[in-house]
Amino acid sequence: MNPLNDNRNSIDASARISPYAKIGKNNYFGHGVIIGDNVQIGDNNYFGAYTIIGDKPESRECFKEAKRKVIIGSNNRFYKQVTIDGSTTDTTIIMDNCEFLKNSHVGHDAFIWNNVSLRCNAVVGGWCEIGRNTMIGVNSFIHQRQEIPENVIIGANSFVGKKDIIHKDCIYGGVPVRQLKKIK
Repeated sequence: MNPLNDNRNSIDASARISPYAKIGKNNYFGHGVIIGDNVQIGDNNYFGAYTIIGDKPESRECFKEAKRKVIIGSNNRFYKQVTIDGSTTDTTIIMDNCEFLKNSHVGHDAFIWNNVSLRCNAVVGGWCEIGRNTMIGVNSFIHQRQEIPENVIIGANSFVGKKDIIHKDCIYGGVPVRQLKKIK
């Protein structure tokens, strides 16, 4: 019997979870899920088919020495084919109550606060910080080292470049991204 199942985790037979990963309770690991060595996962998370957590980061200068550390909180949903890269120098962190739809990606050393939603094919580059209650729309891209404050909506097919400044409580869209309106 897999010891992870002793904590009432549901693990598909094809899932590959490192014996070095620290896993909480009541998590679901679907078909083909891969969880790396240096990953810590809280409780009540859902990992859909072919999701990969804690793989080598996509960073040439840090590839060999990467820590590949990932911390995931509780009550998150990672639907099909989501990828969360391991860290290079710090830790890749996903807090609580987040939702990652099909093919979304979080780069190395990123920090994702509570209640964040990445829609299908959304990409968050390395070393980004995404604030609470933020939604990144379908096919949108956040350039590395960007900070998105809380209560922001980035509309579908948008690009937040390295020099763009994003303000909280606003809706943005376009390429290049521009403020469309205030939320409050």
